[in-house]
Amino acid sequence: MSPIDDEPRPILPPQATTRASFPENGVVELPKPRLLPDVGLPDVLAARRSAISGRVSRQQLGDLLFHLTRERCRGPGRFGVPWVGRASPSAGGLHVLSILCIPVGENDPVGVYDPSSHALKLVQDPTLVRDANSDSVNSLCSATAGTTLQFVADIEFLESCYENSASLIWRDSGALAMTICMVATSLGMTSVVLGRVGSSLLGGKNFTDRFVGAGAVHLGGG
Repeated sequence: MSPIDDEPRPILPPQATTRASFPENGVVELPKPRLLPDVGLPDVLAARRSAISGRVSRQQLGDLLFHLTRERCRGPGRFGVPWVGRASPSAGGLHVLSILCIPVGENDPVGVYDPSSHALKLVQDPTLVRDANSDSVNSLCSATAGTTLQFVADIEFLESCYENSASLIWRDSGALAMTICMVATSLGMTSVVLGRVGSSLLGGKNFTDRFVGAGAVHLGGG
């Protein structure tokens, strides 16, 4: 990966590779999403705090992920792949960050959220991810419950579209983290942005080498 302070440049004409798929171990559909509450932006800004709380239900998780990643518009793009508009901005409209959902505890599934099907694609070895994440969130924010949203970057795909792409991952990550916190607040949930990269959670047979960690947010049910 290029140094983070090198200026990114689009690679044109397009040379984009295909997006990677995750080795999945089944699928868990999330509940039908509910509408966002009628809460104004000033109220959300005033209420937003970094905090931890209890378990996140599948309904809460599904509501947040749907409104966070809902596709609002689409265009041809300039890299030979579609440009997609979501609530959170992304370099080139590529959205190279996927969201790995990791609940603390053993009763809820560990998987990558698929916006197209509103479902979790389960990882091959959830215990490996759960244990590493539980140690991490307990150390970073003393959380013993809740669900971590780990950002997973498809670095090979991004590097096929941009030279010196390293800073773009972290621009996307910061924008995504703040959008998550705003949506969580509007839904009455808690959130805290974690000070970690998270690549160590992506080892074993769950992810290939083209994926790297790119930050995380820990959610509580409120």
